[in-house]
Amino acid sequence: MNCSNIRIATAALASALERSKGAMRSEIKHLRREQLIEATIDCIARKGFRRTTLSEVARRARMSPGIVSFYFRGKDGLLLETLEYLAENYERSWRRAVAAAGPDPVAQLHAIIDTDLGPEICNRRTVPVWAAFWGEARSEPRFRRLCSRLADDYQRQTREIIDRIIEHGGYDGVDAEPVARGLNSMINGLWLDLMIDPAHFDRAAAKRACWTYLASVFPNDFNILGTTMPERPSAGFT
Repeated sequence: MNCSNIRIATAALASALERSKGAMRSEIKHLRREQLIEATIDCIARKGFRRTTLSEVARRARMSPGIVSFYFRGKDGLLLETLEYLAENYERSWRRAVAAAGPDPVAQLHAIIDTDLGPEICNRRTVPVWAAFWGEARSEPRFRRLCSRLADDYQRQTREIIDRIIEHGGYDGVDAEPVARGLNSMINGLWLDLMIDPAHFDRAAAKRACWTYLASVFPNDFNILGTTMPERPSAGFT
């Protein structure tokens, strides 16, 4: 190998090492941000919104308060990114559940209820944090916009699913909008039940409440046990 080739190979190796270092720094930055956001969720769940401080978040994350300020430019930035993180994870969860349920809208609605009231979403740690942000949304426009967007997307998705149940089930005269609104409001209320009295929260009973509501509107497609109705005309869903 001549000198020219050696210089080219050396430059290529140096460039590859620099790219690798850059990717590693980016990954470390991402992991630290996520660690700080998770610590913020813990703080809000345990201490409430007002008593969550940068010092307490840093202590839980085992980092310095300066690191928190460096990544988020203060408490306001940290709280906004925490809400964005919660919203992204929540939206990803229910969209994944709907996709996994297949084309049948009844199965999709079952999947939404199972996800919304499942332990990954409906738990003692996460629900109080959502409630804290909802409370602050009244006076913080950025929180309000994000929460409104998420609620509107969720309402639209459930309404579209319910519209398909009405169409395929022949439920003439049923309006999908209030049915979807009622289901979503019921799930929000069940989340509050968990937050107020977690020791007595019955996850199975909470799901039965949703199924009972839907069975009253769509008796041919839902029952209070949450089981699939026999001989459903599911063929043709796309």
